[in-house]
Amino acid sequence: MSIFGAGNACVFSEVSGYLTFNGEPLKGATVTRVSEWQKENTESTVSDENGHFHFDALHQASASKLIPFTEFVASQSISVGVDGESYEIWSNTKRDGDENSELGGKNLKLKCEISDELRLVEDYGTLLVTNCTW
Repeated sequence: MSIFGAGNACVFSEVSGYLTFNGEPLKGATVTRVSEWQKENTESTVSDENGHFHFDALHQASASKLIPFTEFVASQSISVGVDGESYEIWSNTKRDGDENSELGGKNLKLKCEISDELRLVEDYGTLLVTNCTW
């Protein structure tokens, strides 16, 4: 990493996903991504006719990688709104400012059945609650 990129932290990596409800593609659903590190950031998009959605990576300026003994901790959530109901599909505390650190270096390419129960995933150094697979 160059010294010029060292002052940037990835608060939420790029996310692409495929939504289903009872096994059928979920089109026209409002997908909202919220993150909070130095400030709260909220973004929304709408799933396409095949249930796909996408968010670009979110970066914020940071001196945390340059200052010893600092800890990066960002809250993350993704929810899906459909027919007046809201379904949380991702809740995580990101502990590393590198891109794709949420899943140990894997890209965030999610398949989410929103009618499934949420489950706790402890494989990546955080407590991730989701009903998605990757």
